[in-house]
Amino acid sequence: MMMLPTFGAAVTAAIGCLGLLLPGTVSRVLGIRPEGPLGTSEVRATYGGFFICLGIGCLVAQSVPVFGVVGAAWCAAALARLVSFAVDASRSWHNLFGIGFEAGVGLSMLASQL
Repeated sequence: MMMLPTFGAAVTAAIGCLGLLLPGTVSRVLGIRPEGPLGTSEVRATYGGFFICLGIGCLVAQSVPVFGVVGAAWCAAALARLVSFAVDASRSWHNLFGIGFEAGVGLSMLASQL
């Protein structure tokens, strides 16, 4: 039953690698514009290092509670994006994909709870 959570953790770590190595590409995909070196550093840290650590931490721990916390965080991101979809009128296919992607990764990791 740990196959889905492990997949979610691998996706999380892979996204982190992209954030660390390709901050400009990740910024464009996310629709954000980091200003100067500090902004790029923030993308590398938040979308890179943070996600790498979350993913690898789950892969190493292979712990139901750890998968649960990270999965819940992914689902919270999807929920926040859904709120933005409604409140901020950020209605786009890109945002709908984001909701589905975040919820999918989160739910895959929460499968460890079953």
